[in-house]
Order: sequence, then structure tokens, then C-alpha cells
Amino acid sequence: MLGQEILLKATIHQPTWYFIYLFLLTGFFAWIRVYYGNIIIQTVQASVNFQMANRMFNDNSLLQNQLDKVLYLFYFLSMGFLLYYVELRLGRIPYDLHGLLLFLFNLALLAGVFLGRLLMLNMAGVFFNRIKVLREYLYNVFIFNKLTGIAILPLIFLLVYTRGILQDVIFWLTLLVVFGIFLMRLIRGVEFSYRKEVLIFYMFLYLCALEIVPLVLLYRWLEGVL
Repeated sequence: MLGQEILLKATIHQPTWYFIYLFLLTGFFAWIRVYYGNIIIQTVQASVNFQMANRMFNDNSLLQNQLDKVLYLFYFLSMGFLLYYVELRLGRIPYDLHGLLLFLFNLALLAGVFLGRLLMLNMAGVFFNRIKVLREYLYNVFIFNKLTGIAILPLIFLLVYTRGILQDVIFWLTLLVVFGIFLMRLIRGVEFSYRKEVLIFYMFLYLCALEIVPLVLLYRWLEGVL
């Protein structure tokens, strides 16, 4: 009931900063597309082509490194807003935050999870003396973070500026797209372990320790503060 009331208010009166933010985000993506050209297309292709991802990792050019950082930022900005919208729709507001404060909280949460996983994987690489392999693995799976940021941008616009049943359909479609990309990420992880001859046991431990368990703990934590 609370979630419906919040969503109804947001539907009747969309804050001005929604339009400004989405307009700037679209302009940011247009700049990325113009400035980096074919490299961004290659990044998308790398999500379905393991050999392409491997070439991009080994290339390690300055332009590619710049694009990676820019697309990570774009992922945080677009996914942070999507989380904000989902929280409003479901009426699940962490720490009773609202507006820009809630959005900034989501950005900090995403950055914390990202950096935490990065730190833990690098520590594991040092411990098992497999730093290069784990960094290549990170590059492969983080491709799907970048893909998520790109894929949900048009869906966010439709979520904000549609109404009724159409909005409901787009909402569930957006969640399905995010889940589908996450599934692609898991499949790439399994493919990577097979191609790099990583033991299935180690891969299973990784998936449990650094993919599934953190999501469960994050859910339980949010459940406690909502």
C-alpha cells in the first residue's frame, strides 16, 4: 500500500531533476558513442564473444582503459537511478531516505559492492598466485556491468515517462533484462574457468563466496534497514 502511494505521487508529479538527470545521462552516452566509436561496439560484442573479450584484455590500450573507466561510471549512474526507481515502486526505502539522498545512497552502495569484490578477488589472486588469471576473469565479468548500464538507459526513460499497464510491463521487462545479463555473466564465468583450465571446485567456491553469498547478505542487510 505504501509503495503504491509513493509510486502514485511520483507518477502524478515527476521531480524536475528526473528530466535533467536523464537528459544529462543521455548526453553522456552520446558523447561516449561519438568519442569512442567502434570501441564501444566491440565492448558490446565482447559480451557474447569470448575471443573478442580476450583480445580486448590483451590489447590493454590507453583508449580502451579510458573507455572501461567511463563505462563503469555510466553503469553506476544508470543502475543507481534504476535502483532508486525500484525502491520507490516497491516502497522499500533504506533509512527513510528520499530524493537525491536516496539516489546518492544507491551510488555509494553500488560503488562499495564493486570495490569490495575487486579487493577480495585481488587478494585471492595474490593468495593463490593467480593474479593475471583473476584480473582477466574480472575483465570478462565486468563487461556485463558495462552492458547493463547501456541496456537499461532507454528502459529507464520508458519507466519514468509511461503510465498504467504499459509501465508495469516495462518494469518487469527491465528486471528481466537485468537478470538476463546477470545470467550471461555467470555463464561467462563458467566458460572462462573451462577455457583457462580453472578447477570446477575453485569456480564453485568463487561463485558461492563472491557472487551468490554477497547478494544474499546484501538482501538480508537491506531487509533489516527497510
